[in-house]
Amino acid sequence: MKELLKQKKVQYGIGGAIIILILIIIFLISQMDQVKVDFKLKENVLEYGSDPSKIEWEKSSETNGNKITAKAFDTKKVGQTDIVFTVCLDDTCKEFTEQVEIKDTKNPVIKFKKEKLEISEGDKFDPVSNIESVKDPIDGDIKKSDDKELTKDGYIITSDVNAKKAGSYTVKVTAYDVNGNKAEQSYKVTVKEKPKEPETPVNTPTNNNQSNTGGNQSSNGGGSGSSGGNGNASGGNTAQEKPHYRTDISNTYFSQINAWRKQNGLEPLPHTAEAQKQAERRAMELISNYAHDTSMWGENIGMGSVGYNFFEAWKASPGHNAAMLEDSMYDGMAVSVVEYRGQWYAVTVFHNKWT
Repeated sequence: MKELLKQKKVQYGIGGAIIILILIIIFLISQMDQVKVDFKLKENVLEYGSDPSKIEWEKSSETNGNKITAKAFDTKKVGQTDIVFTVCLDDTCKEFTEQVEIKDTKNPVIKFKKEKLEISEGDKFDPVSNIESVKDPIDGDIKKSDDKELTKDGYIITSDVNAKKAGSYTVKVTAYDVNGNKAEQSYKVTVKEKPKEPETPVNTPTNNNQSNTGGNQSSNGGGSGSSGGNGNASGGNTAQEKPHYRTDISNTYFSQINAWRKQNGLEPLPHTAEAQKQAERRAMELISNYAHDTSMWGENIGMGSVGYNFFEAWKASPGHNAAMLEDSMYDGMAVSVVEYRGQWYAVTVFHNKWT
């Protein structure tokens, strides 16, 4: 009997040990398969509009987890947000949540074509014409607004420019992005006095058949303008009392320039009323001030005796010729010639398409 009891005790002991061993094995296996959070965000503040797939994580231990993925979320929503991410240990995965803050720290960017502009009294002036771009680094173009109380998503212009009065003025652009970030930038505008027309001379007759002689000049300053016609430059009645326009000559030059462009494989430049007004103003100005205009218009200018062929002179000059054959910068052209006291004052203006 005692021997039987002894055998049973041994059997029970062995069975108990086996059960305990099985429990230990089950516990160890469960611990091996349990996924722990041993990853954390490197930064809990993310920039507005950043790429959510490029979030940086760092592992805080080597004990658990070998793979991490995050569900897609919107980084263009400012404020606190939760990121749901998954940590995997081999084939076993578990979801966790991490809170982050999305901030927009980048201001709009304002770019001008020029920091300073010069116009003449009476010229039309649009402050927008000198703005190259107003953009948010993430959302792109910001549109102009007429709302002076604007605080988000747009830009406004403050200008004291009086184009009818000579002086120095300022144009200020204030831009806001969709989250209220603000940027301001200004440029200067100088309004020059309009040149006075030269005094009317007493009748000064000259030779109607005056040929090209010394003293003829031409100069290049860029490009913009237009005028039409054809024919060869020739003299005219120079016994005038006042400066007057020689539309026959300007029409000739306009046609010759466009024919020259076509001959060089370029499209002709169209004539515009705005360009013609600029050309006529500049031709009159040359009588009293033979110098280039510093406005946003480009030009070829020339001064010479009646009958002088400025087109041929411009074509022979590398700088002038380059202006006439410019292929991408200009979108209009005009020509004006003024005759005064036996002299011709000629201007070809080219309109810059970016203005």
